[in-house]
Amino acid sequence: MRDYRSFAARLSGAELTVLYACGRPVSYQRGDQLMRQGERGECVIVVRSGLVKVTRTDDTGSIRLLGVRGPGELLGEMSCLDEQPRSASVVAHNEVYGVRIAGKEFLDYLYQHPRAAREVTCQMASRLRAAERHQEAMAAGGVDGRVLWILSDMSELFAPNGARTAEIPLHQHELAQLIATALISVQRSLRVLRTNRLVTTRRGRIVVPCVRCLRRAAVVRETGTEAINRRCADPDCCSG
Repeated sequence: MRDYRSFAARLSGAELTVLYACGRPVSYQRGDQLMRQGERGECVIVVRSGLVKVTRTDDTGSIRLLGVRGPGELLGEMSCLDEQPRSASVVAHNEVYGVRIAGKEFLDYLYQHPRAAREVTCQMASRLRAAERHQEAMAAGGVDGRVLWILSDMSELFAPNGARTAEIPLHQHELAQLIATALISVQRSLRVLRTNRLVTTRRGRIVVPCVRCLRRAAVVRETGTEAINRRCADPDCCSG
């Protein structure tokens, strides 16, 4: 079973206090760039509140959304560890507060706190596995299956403390970027999900009324509308 806790949530209170003391508070407004693709990794940032979007620009200049990160997430650790240029950019989705820690101080902290170093390794491994699952889902499923998979996966991240509902901060065109398909195809899939009361849509948000029900639909092996057209059987949840 996946561990959806953030990096900060995996640390003890004492470990987190020492980590924050290594850096300085920073704040960003919507659209501000926290990290830039191609730059040297001279720091890491721990998000304390707000949401950021991770994007990558390809050789043609097209920008693709890779994911969304929230409170407690550690950003920029890979480039800091391997001393390679950053592979993606990070942009504030809304008002963001965090702690910026210089690379040397971060590495010294990890040396002095082996358990925290292990959690960094676990986070990197978890993100690698998530990327592999993403690639498998993109290769195996039709558009409907891909939409269902990515929403189910992200709903786990945005259901605070195991809450039944989740609000995913994505525009529909950003969802299309995540699954590498046309916006009109995503809109069609979302209409089916709305009909089955598995999601509702608002401006800039996709709301999952019942995370458990969406997950149940996502694990169905069929792809396409056969996977999506399964109403929730729980009368207290989204089937009404």
